[in-house]
Amino acid sequence: GYNGTVFAYGQTGTGKTHTMEGQWDPPDLRGIIPRSFQHIFDRINDRGNDENFLVRASFLEIYNEEVRDLLSKDPKNKLELKEDVDRGVYVKDLTSYVVKGVSEMENVLLAGKKNRSVGATLMNQDSSRSHS
Repeated sequence: GYNGTVFAYGQTGTGKTHTMEGQWDPPDLRGIIPRSFQHIFDRINDRGNDENFLVRASFLEIYNEEVRDLLSKDPKNKLELKEDVDRGVYVKDLTSYVVKGVSEMENVLLAGKKNRSVGATLMNQDSSRSHS
């Protein structure tokens, strides 16, 4: 299988969230994340019915060097980063959902966003405190 990560880093107020998420409507103003959701399922649909695909979505944050599962019933629990010869690097006990389309993937994103660590800064009232 394949895993994907996009990491935006920079000072508060420089447009990281806008670049990653954009605006949901109109579609041409969407950011990298919703466009990648669409791209994944467009490519799956282009392949026809001769192949089967399994798409799983998870959502974690790294905050103060601690890993948290944003889809967990208790998102404040710290998770462990592990490494396995067969699986590679993974997060132990990370929640993942099988998603069958863009709207299901967007629902996972919206659920996880509610659990992100945020705090006010001088430049942004609701600045994210994490990498997620």
